[in-house]
Amino acid sequence: MLKIHQFVFGPVQENTYVLYDEDTREAAIVDPGCMRHSEEEKLRAFIVEKELSPQLMLCTHQHFDHVWGAAYVLRTWASISAYGNRIDFEQLPLPSEQLRGYGIPLPLEDVPMQRYTLVGQGDTIQLGREELRVLFVPGHAPGHIAFYAPDSGLLLSGDTLLLGTIGRTDFWYGDYDQLVTSIREQYLPLPDETIVFSGHGEETTIGYERQHNPFL
Repeated sequence: MLKIHQFVFGPVQENTYVLYDEDTREAAIVDPGCMRHSEEEKLRAFIVEKELSPQLMLCTHQHFDHVWGAAYVLRTWASISAYGNRIDFEQLPLPSEQLRGYGIPLPLEDVPMQRYTLVGQGDTIQLGREELRVLFVPGHAPGHIAFYAPDSGLLLSGDTLLLGTIGRTDFWYGDYDQLVTSIREQYLPLPDETIVFSGHGEETTIGYERQHNPFL
């Protein structure tokens, strides 16, 4: 059974998750948004306290707030495997360039595409004794992916589906119609009890969003 722990990092209150197998203690760090040393230390201390072994870094998309801590994670756990989608690397500005575009004068170390294993729709990733399925859900970002753990009933949706709403589509290559279609085709077929862990805000469920999300 997979367990999950949420951190809220950075000025835009981004959710970073540690997903881990209770039995094997293998862990995945999802969307590392830690930007300050204190936030990096919170992440590291939790992993040490729980005696976890980080095996994976999973990035739903390459917006700066979701990868601010990616370089730190890769330095701290040198053998970790990073996963992302090729389209974001090919179409989006580098995270550091995104940051400058918003006038935020803070350093951000970019991680090159070559450091990632590139995945897309239908790919699977093993974490401990469970399998994560990759879902391709563009619209918020052109290469946005999500990670679904069917055995544990968890969906890591990034900035696509959030509690009572959907992700913004006014960023680079955002597309409202594409995002709504992605959610309808990829998420709504999932069981109602699937717990959705989003890139910002509180958790929700597929069933709740099916009934109450005004965009769906």
